[in-house]
Amino acid sequence: MERPNDKWFRRLGIPALIMLVNLFYLRDYQYNLVTYFSWVAVGVVYLIPVWALVVQWLMFVRRRYHRIRQTHRRIVVTFIGYVLITLVSQLLFTTAIDHSGLAAKPLTIRSYVVNVLVGFFATVLVGAIYEIIYYLRLYRLAVAESQAVQQASLQSQLDSLRSQVNPHFLFNSLNALSALISEDRTRANDFLDELATVYRYLLQTEKQQLVPLKTELTFIRSFLYLFKTRYGAAFTYRIDVDDALLDRLLPPLTLQTLVENATRHNIIEAAKPLCIRIYTQDNALLVSNTLQRRTRLLDTQPGGLDRLISRYLVLHLPPPQIVDDGSLFSVRLPLVAKSVESAVLLKV
Repeated sequence: MERPNDKWFRRLGIPALIMLVNLFYLRDYQYNLVTYFSWVAVGVVYLIPVWALVVQWLMFVRRRYHRIRQTHRRIVVTFIGYVLITLVSQLLFTTAIDHSGLAAKPLTIRSYVVNVLVGFFATVLVGAIYEIIYYLRLYRLAVAESQAVQQASLQSQLDSLRSQVNPHFLFNSLNALSALISEDRTRANDFLDELATVYRYLLQTEKQQLVPLKTELTFIRSFLYLFKTRYGAAFTYRIDVDDALLDRLLPPLTLQTLVENATRHNIIEAAKPLCIRIYTQDNALLVSNTLQRRTRLLDTQPGGLDRLISRYLVLHLPPPQIVDDGSLFSVRLPLVAKSVESAVLLKV
């Protein structure tokens, strides 16, 4: 938590506040301006360390309760600190003035109470200004964050729509289907069924934020089948998923994004087959592929992995963890339990 940039506020606020507070004692000074401004000078010297203490207390409380929804608690705790700071500082100041003989008249309990009330008024006034500035800053940040989330969400939806009608994927799939029709009608029918499954899923999940892992796996098996048919021995895949995690949730089309990312960045040849593995470990889903990077990327939509991370952040989920050891590229995906689904969706 950074310290507020209050240099000019302190330089102008301290003398202005002391001049205002000393107006309460103008009658005690018998309206003597020399006495008034002398006590203003004393008050400035006194207020500088007290002001610094107030700011330190503010920063301490803000570090503990920095969220906008913690505003009420932050104000209450800050108020308690103001009471203690005022009681102690005014006691010390009043005692010092009494022993110095500078007081215009003998100090009594009533005088001390008045001094405490006046000091408390000054402290609360300063603290209120800091709190208003801080709250407005939090509000601006919240508005900016909300706008960024909305923009990311809209961009994610647009990217999803684009991926659904990816002309390259459709063109390659239709080419593979055309070749199969003349070679093997049975395989051609199977290919067509899987292609229909893929596009049905793309349409069904257009507005869904989270889907069960088992549903996503059904889709990705069809998606991988299309790649396997197209590339043959140059493309292999393996799925090892714990059945106990099949009801866990993740954003739809996550696995499609990772598979397309692997095929886009890596060579796919019979001599160098691309191997993709989808498996679970420690309640998380991992997608890994062998690394055999292309020198020239395929002409498909870039930035799929970045968009996937943005989708997780929009949903307030822990972002995917990426590991690249030079021979294997892995992405670790957190899975959402059904019990926390509602909480996740409420944040979006």
